[in-house]
Amino acid sequence: MTAWTAASGASLLAHGVHWTIVLGGTAGMVALVLPSALDRLAPGLAPRLNPAPATPRDEHERRVHEVRQRLVAGAPSGVPTATPFFLAGAAARRPRPAPSYDARLTAPLALVAALAAAGVHAAVGAAHLAAQPLLGAFFLACGLAQLAWAAHTLQGPSVGSVRAALLGNAGLVAVWLASRTTGLPGVPGLGEPEPVGAWDLLAVGWQLVLVAACARLLARGATATRPAAAAGPAAWREWQPAARWFLVGSALVLALTSTSGVAT
Repeated sequence: MTAWTAASGASLLAHGVHWTIVLGGTAGMVALVLPSALDRLAPGLAPRLNPAPATPRDEHERRVHEVRQRLVAGAPSGVPTATPFFLAGAAARRPRPAPSYDARLTAPLALVAALAAAGVHAAVGAAHLAAQPLLGAFFLACGLAQLAWAAHTLQGPSVGSVRAALLGNAGLVAVWLASRTTGLPGVPGLGEPEPVGAWDLLAVGWQLVLVAACARLLARGATATRPAAAAGPAAWREWQPAARWFLVGSALVLALTSTSGVAT
């Protein structure tokens, strides 16, 4: 009874992780594509969604506006008073430096690839828990590790975490290759070569992207630069087009594979 309860809980966790990533990826895809689509299909909505600042009506409003702009920018305002309380938050939001090329492309590619591979591992983990509990638990652990790495990357990848992702995912690809060519002697149920399936090809593809992105980050010494998305959804617009389309494509493929009944 205890083993059955544990297996049920693990299966529920795996399904939860998988569908959270699928739905989150779909939401991210919509957030990236919708603004551009609205600009093209309904350009009249842009001024309403992002209205231009009102023009000062007289000299007094113009001077007040100028003082506020100087306070926000940190320049001397000519007014011998402290920053008003209603401008304190705006004054703290100084323009941040433009993110690097790796922050706009390489790190987002690694982030998306890790999340997509985690979604696949969660899906196949849930499918294997009943018949092969150890294998299912292994897939679930891989998915959770990739999910945790992606969350850590949003805070700024460290050299150690990037190196761990590179070695870990390269190792998973090597294990997969062995399981499809020679089998894994000594592992129950995997002594003979397994057939290649859609889910494992997707996982390997995303993991290869993750390995390549991590290798570039290590080579370029860019691991101190977090992805532009870490600053909030608005910063997603700073991603390179290739990173945006990679997110859109990954979300679509993962969602279609999850809902089309492809065997895991």
